[in-house]
Amino acid sequence: MEKSKRRKKARLHSEEKAGPRRRSVWVLLVGGIALLGAAIALVLVVISGNQQSTAGSAVYAGIPPEWQNRNVLGNPEAPVTVEAWEDFRCPACAAFNQMVKPALVENYIASGEAKLEFRHFPLQQHEPGASLAAQASECAADQGHFWGYHDRVFEVTQSGPSAFIAERLIEYAVDLELDEESFSSCLLDQTHLGEVNASLQAARAAGLSGTPTVLVDGIPVTNPLDYDSVAAAIDGRLAAGQ
Repeated sequence: MEKSKRRKKARLHSEEKAGPRRRSVWVLLVGGIALLGAAIALVLVVISGNQQSTAGSAVYAGIPPEWQNRNVLGNPEAPVTVEAWEDFRCPACAAFNQMVKPALVENYIASGEAKLEFRHFPLQQHEPGASLAAQASECAADQGHFWGYHDRVFEVTQSGPSAFIAERLIEYAVDLELDEESFSSCLLDQTHLGEVNASLQAARAAGLSGTPTVLVDGIPVTNPLDYDSVAAAIDGRLAAGQ
């Protein structure tokens, strides 16, 4: 009986000593799992950011760098010129960018048969965001990223005026890994305001009244949101030049 009591007492003493160790092991285990989860989350954020920052450049991967000259995309010696007079806050312009431009890039611009020139035409009803976004795109062009930034801004056209304040426009530049300090200085100093205003005056002088206005070798396309109409106009000019 006395031996049984001593064994029970020893076992209790052992469990009391083991209790803190078990709690320590448990705390370490939970802490380790939490740190692992945080590390995984960080990796996913980095991967997501990299995918977002390279999404714009991937679209133009088949276009030689020398064919990406600020707001002009394509072979400088291309026989056909497509002008797109647009407003970054114009929903129809965003539709043109999503539904028509990708096929133009694939079928005509990458082959060197046509080049695309983006022209600023900020409409009064979309101010002040339209002109500010136009200036921001020129600031992106200063860093060689006009077209990637152009596409990024058109992704938020439907988000309304709040998506076109300076802070948001700077965020889009950061998304694309542009130099934030240089971009911010360019935008806030209105470095390209004169160029945007000059483009607006040119649109008015040409008698343009709405966006998007698409010209193929200076001839307006009646339905610029229909790819087949734009393609037919390009094909017509190509055939005429043969």
